[in-house]
Amino acid sequence: MARARKRTVQTCSLCEKTGHNKRRCSLSVQKPAVSKTIAKKSKGSKRMAPRVIQTEAAKPAKQTRQKKKHTKHYVPVVIGKKRGASEHVVDLSKKKQTHEPSWESIQSFREKLAETVDRRTIDFAASVRAAKRSTKRKKKTFAFRFPSITLPRVSLPSIKLPRPRVMPQLTFPSLPQIRIPRLPIKRFAPAVFGLLLLISLPLPALSSYHAIRNQSATIVSASEHAFSSLQVSTSAAFQADTAAAQSALQDALSAFAEVETLLEHDYKIIADVFSALPVIGDHVSGRRAIINAGQHIALGNTYIIKGVSDAQAEGDMPMTERLAILTSHMEQALPQYEEARHELVSVNASILPADKQPLFEEFLLLYSTFIDDIQDLADLSHVLYDVFGGDAFRRYLVLFQNHHEIRPTGGFVGSFAMLDTQKGRIENIDIPGGGSYDIQGQLDKYIVPPLPLQLVNSKWELQDSNWFFDFPTTARKAESFVESARGTTFDGTIAVNATVIERLLRVIGPIASGEYDLLLDAETILPTLQHHVEGGYEQSEEQPKEILTNVLDSLLLAMQTIEPDQLILLLRELHEALGQKEIQVALKDSASAARIASFGWDGQIATSDSRQDYLSVVATNLQGQKSDARIEQHIEHLAEVQEDGSVIVRTNIARTHTGDPYEDLYGAANITYMRVYAPEGAVLVDAGGFTYPPEDAFKVPEEWYTEDHDLERIEEEVGIHKDTGTRVTNEFGKTAFGNWMIVPPGESRNIWFTYRLPFSVVDVKRHTDGLSDIFASQPEAVSRYSLLVQKQSGVESTFRSTVRYPYGWLPRWKSHDAIDLTQHGASYEIELQNDTVYGVVLEQRTR
Repeated sequence: MARARKRTVQTCSLCEKTGHNKRRCSLSVQKPAVSKTIAKKSKGSKRMAPRVIQTEAAKPAKQTRQKKKHTKHYVPVVIGKKRGASEHVVDLSKKKQTHEPSWESIQSFREKLAETVDRRTIDFAASVRAAKRSTKRKKKTFAFRFPSITLPRVSLPSIKLPRPRVMPQLTFPSLPQIRIPRLPIKRFAPAVFGLLLLISLPLPALSSYHAIRNQSATIVSASEHAFSSLQVSTSAAFQADTAAAQSALQDALSAFAEVETLLEHDYKIIADVFSALPVIGDHVSGRRAIINAGQHIALGNTYIIKGVSDAQAEGDMPMTERLAILTSHMEQALPQYEEARHELVSVNASILPADKQPLFEEFLLLYSTFIDDIQDLADLSHVLYDVFGGDAFRRYLVLFQNHHEIRPTGGFVGSFAMLDTQKGRIENIDIPGGGSYDIQGQLDKYIVPPLPLQLVNSKWELQDSNWFFDFPTTARKAESFVESARGTTFDGTIAVNATVIERLLRVIGPIASGEYDLLLDAETILPTLQHHVEGGYEQSEEQPKEILTNVLDSLLLAMQTIEPDQLILLLRELHEALGQKEIQVALKDSASAARIASFGWDGQIATSDSRQDYLSVVATNLQGQKSDARIEQHIEHLAEVQEDGSVIVRTNIARTHTGDPYEDLYGAANITYMRVYAPEGAVLVDAGGFTYPPEDAFKVPEEWYTEDHDLERIEEEVGIHKDTGTRVTNEFGKTAFGNWMIVPPGESRNIWFTYRLPFSVVDVKRHTDGLSDIFASQPEAVSRYSLLVQKQSGVESTFRSTVRYPYGWLPRWKSHDAIDLTQHGASYEIELQNDTVYGVVLEQRTR
């Protein structure tokens, strides 16, 4: 048997692969040689071992072969046509590579990489500051910053559980065999992680909460400074000092920016989370509400300052147009002020320091009053626009009342004026030099006056026209006298007390009366005018009040040319005078009249509810000269509820004359016809303390004088109380009790009226036979008592009201904090400067 020959396997010097040489390598630029495949059977093998035989054409002319030591192994070699390279073959040779081979770049061998968890320390403050810089908001930065929060890295400990095995059988026969279940680590790990997370999360939250609490002093201090600046800004705006108002407003905005940066930026993330939590949420949301309120107030002040500035524009601008500009801006500011009040009401005062809580509650109360005043000022501007003509012509009758000689609507009508206005300007003003007496000889009617007025005059004339406590009725009566004498009509009547002159001089400053060589200011004008008027009356019967005409003419001219920066101060004084009935306005235009009546500025007797108590004490000085300037008055009102629910009321009027009997005008005895108005249908039970003028002091009218139809219609006489001589009448939906009171100088006097109200104030509970009436704690009855009190214009008095119930009645509710609840009732005491109303609710319990 022939011996098999050994063959050497060729290795390429270019690619170092076996089976071919350099000339046949695919990397060579030469054409591959034509090869043949010869199979020769190997020794001891049935398989033919291939060999490579080169042809003559494929042999190179010169060839230097470098012999290399190769590993001896056998691989199948294909000799013949070259096949295309397989896409699954990877070239791992290091030659011709420009970079290191990477297994990751080969998709066939890439393994799925496990995701790695990157744990980092998070700085919320840095994130917020980065976001703040990205928005490019130009806000002032401060040193107060929220501390960075480092979340603890939570890593699970390696937990090795023993391999569960079967517990040995217990020796107690009553217990079954117990096996511990196998707990897979994959299920147990999340539970451990959750437990650790719950333990660790409160740590940064608690740290953030303490940070907020630690910054509380800074927040409160900045907020207090901001609100203080807002107060200065508001005060300056309403004093027409726009420069100071703007400066204070800028300070307030800067302080609010500081607090907003602290709360809304440094604490933004934590504050949003904490705002939903109890206790902590009150601190966060409360401070946020305070900041929001301050920003709304600041925006409202911006409108006010802008309105004042525009109203101060130079030029010949009518006063009504300036009022319209100011009113428009006030109406734009009101929604902002309302939003601020809504935010402040939502604040729990307990989040503030203890010493700041009373101040905050007081501020909230005063701020609510401020908003109401702004609304009233806006409404007053509309009224003044109507009064001063707007675009139409208006003529008004102006009654000047001296409150030192009190009359039902405010004082004796010593002078009057006929005022023509159009487009905010006073076109003409006619003030008779002789005052209200100027038209005495021009009246074509002789009218019988009310009986008490016959003490001073037998004929009813203009100076006594304000007999009715209801001012619209008095206005119509005064207009009828002037219309009869002058043959002119009016669009309305305005009553002005002498105190208003003092208010106007506080705004426009002193005025000069060149004709009388006088410089009159708010402190000296009334005594000076009083002296000249009364002295002039003694010296000259023709023009006793010429000085008053001169002064009023100068005053109205100054009002017509008032400086724009004084306009808002004038509005404030007029608003206060209207509220205290120093000015009363009765217009014939229905829309304007309704607007004025809604604020109580028309002096009308108010309509009370069907089961509401009512009280008004009305004094009329007759032959008492100017003694009311020395009178101090106190009204005591006691309502006693009876067992059947009826009410007995006792009203006591105490007056003290502090004047000197030797003092001219003011030292005369105060002679007053006093009327007490009660709910209609009240029955007089008793009265006393009266002093009557001598009968021969009354001036009897002539028989041919005409009875006044208005007086007969308005004053329905019920009768005369036989025991006390008290006159009882029904007027304006009320019952009035009238009688005389004389107080000598240096003495005090009391009069009283006791009467029964025409209704019950008790609602008896309707009982049933159910078990609820046996076991439930239900009141036997409920009582609601309410009192409406109307003050008289020109009169200053203190007022105290007490309501008293029988034993078994307990107070349960009161209308406002000024009311003091007692064991079986309530009491209420005030300085009576405005109309007021109060009410209480009581329950009766017998078990």
